[in-house]
Amino acid sequence: MQITKLNGVQKAAVLLIALGSDLSSRVLKQNFQEVEIEQVTQEISNMVKIPAEVKNAVLEEFMEFRKARDYLIHGGLNYAKDMLEKAVGHQKAAQIISKLTIEMRAVPFSSLRKTDPKQLINFIREEHPQTIALILAHLTPDQASAILASLPQEMQTDIAKRVALIDRFSTDVLRDVELVLEQKLSSVAQQQQAQASVGGVQSLVDILNRVGRSAEKVILEGLEQDDPALAEEVKRRMFVFEDLTLLPDNFIQRVLREVNSKDLALAMRGANEEVNTRIYKNMSKRAAEMLKEEIEFMGPVRLKEVEQAQQKIVSVIRKLDESGEIIISRGGEDVVLV
Repeated sequence: MQITKLNGVQKAAVLLIALGSDLSSRVLKQNFQEVEIEQVTQEISNMVKIPAEVKNAVLEEFMEFRKARDYLIHGGLNYAKDMLEKAVGHQKAAQIISKLTIEMRAVPFSSLRKTDPKQLINFIREEHPQTIALILAHLTPDQASAILASLPQEMQTDIAKRVALIDRFSTDVLRDVELVLEQKLSSVAQQQQAQASVGGVQSLVDILNRVGRSAEKVILEGLEQDDPALAEEVKRRMFVFEDLTLLPDNFIQRVLREVNSKDLALAMRGANEEVNTRIYKNMSKRAAEMLKEEIEFMGPVRLKEVEQAQQKIVSVIRKLDESGEIIISRGGEDVVLV
């Protein structure tokens, strides 16, 4: 195996293997789409032994590209070239910049991702809701949430729904929107070379998780009236079982008091070590021992049963949140236990 013979997906697979399972799972969850996850997972399963020199070369290349991307985003092309030439030499810097600029041209609205949301709001607030939704779906969740929260309340639910329902837009549609924004912002909008998959329910979830509690409530209530099935799917994704590790101990203890022991045992059969450790930590020694015994003697279980048990626990958390007994952090707010 040689790094020069590896394609992009194979390099991603080597990188994820080198990072380890816990960190790799977070990277996949936050940065990859479903199709990409399937591709890189297939490559990982095909890799039996990776030479140390290949692994080190992939890690080194990743770090070089990460630094180059930061230079390019924060300082522009000339700054990136100058910094890279000092770090790796003229020839290597030219190769990295060439690959990066090609990659960034394939990302719709990539130039807008370094624009202040407050500036973007002034230019897009008068656009058609579908156009605004298309733009939000291409921005970072932090940018999109700031813009959505600043729009009039009567527009927020409509635009949120449009973000969730966006599937694919042709090159011509995206180019037209980019050209309009290019004229308004006087920035170089990059043309894409193929159809782009954007938006979707997860895109809306990422935005709502950062939009702030009050705006989130208004949008979800509006969605419940307009499209109950979509509202339920959005709420289901806004907190998943593995997110227990992000919660304080007193929150976990409160949830455990409401959970059926059989459901908890089933849910933990499919959970990672970090989740299970946090749960055991928040139980009495005797209760933890009994739960471990129940899991040990449970025998084979269906994945569907595990997922259903995990969803039951998530539903308990959501009901506690909706009743006001607990408050789940939204948009940077603190988690509060009443």
